[in-house]
Amino acid sequence: MKFTAATLALLSASATYVGAVHASTAQPAAGGAPASATVNDVFNGSMLGVDQRYFESVAGIARESFGKDHVFVVKNCRITATIDNGKVSALSLVTANGCDADLRSFIGEDAPTPGQPITPRAFGSGMRYTASCLAGCGNAVDPAAYALWQAPRSSGGMEVLLEMLLVGGKASSAAHGWREHMNKSAGEDYVLQTKFNCETRFDTYAAKLFADVPVTAVTIGYGLPQQKCR
Repeated sequence: MKFTAATLALLSASATYVGAVHASTAQPAAGGAPASATVNDVFNGSMLGVDQRYFESVAGIARESFGKDHVFVVKNCRITATIDNGKVSALSLVTANGCDADLRSFIGEDAPTPGQPITPRAFGSGMRYTASCLAGCGNAVDPAAYALWQAPRSSGGMEVLLEMLLVGGKASSAAHGWREHMNKSAGEDYVLQTKFNCETRFDTYAAKLFADVPVTAVTIGYGLPQQKCR
């Protein structure tokens, strides 16, 4: 059977259309986000409170799950969604490998300038400082310090938790200074038992030391978990 040039062109156009339809309805690869999803699409204030199914339609399939926490990878950036009663209650972004956290969709004008490293200084005074461990930590997990900021009630009272891994550089230097100050003021047992996590008297000193330490992760939500004393 011979086809005219017009018929061949029509068949070619039909094949192209069918291919485009299949491409548009293709599902994301296992453990990945849809090709069109960006970090700002997923790590976004509009995602807090949404249904888990809707969140996954944007973020893709979770790579890992740990209880209520589900880890997604979007554009090579690691985002963790905390799912409580089927809805997103908190979002966390690891800021390594060029993964910038734009917080404007969460806290508006209180957010640090986008594109610049986030540090506790950007949130001003009054932050609550805690740490997973400052002495006798062992090698199982890298210790971390945390700075908690809460938005004014008039702005919704959203919480921002800054994580700083204590694995060298400014973070380790700040942790060392904080630990030594508390050792002298309250004793080594106080530090070993992380009693500083249960009171605020050393927060002002910690704020001076950690002010310019770049964060390694940012978590935003309500009722965020806090470090405890032993």
